[in-house]
Amino acid sequence: MSATTDFVHDEEIVLAVIAQLDANLPALWTSGSSPILRLGCCQFGDLRDEPLPAGKHWRDLCPAIYVRLNRSERTAERCGLGGKEAQIVPLRLVHVRTREQCLPLDGARMPLPPARARPRYAKTISQALFSNRDLGNPTLTTADASARVVELRPKAVLYEEDLGDVHFATVHGLVALGIDFEVLVRTQ
Repeated sequence: MSATTDFVHDEEIVLAVIAQLDANLPALWTSGSSPILRLGCCQFGDLRDEPLPAGKHWRDLCPAIYVRLNRSERTAERCGLGGKEAQIVPLRLVHVRTREQCLPLDGARMPLPPARARPRYAKTISQALFSNRDLGNPTLTTADASARVVELRPKAVLYEEDLGDVHFATVHGLVALGIDFEVLVRTQ
């Protein structure tokens, strides 16, 4: 390992992921006039951590996308000809909707069964997420070296039963899916 001491770029990476989603998700999701299709939020965090205003229900925050760290462990590896230090940052994107919001992308009013809606939404989100494999080359601040995003790596698409936090979504009658991915950061 090199002497790099400033290697935590989580917030900057998650904000770059959110910016990429905002730029590449369908317009109906980000700026459309339909409250059923338009995202209530696309942010760093977790639905369980979201403050719930008085008189509101979790369903009122949907549809939503949350991006968070998937686990706290880090994997560092040496890469490239010069043996530069690289870090793999595991992330999870969670998308939640109500059953009534599981509509086809063409705007038809008949909701899809969740088993059909989840793969469609996973495809739409993954196309937006992986449209630029270096996240648009965001600035990663460091105290003692420069770092950059090298690559996004898809890991898994998770449907409700596979999500670790599925109980929360199920109890509140929400339809959920997750996309696990890694961001490879190289310190130069």
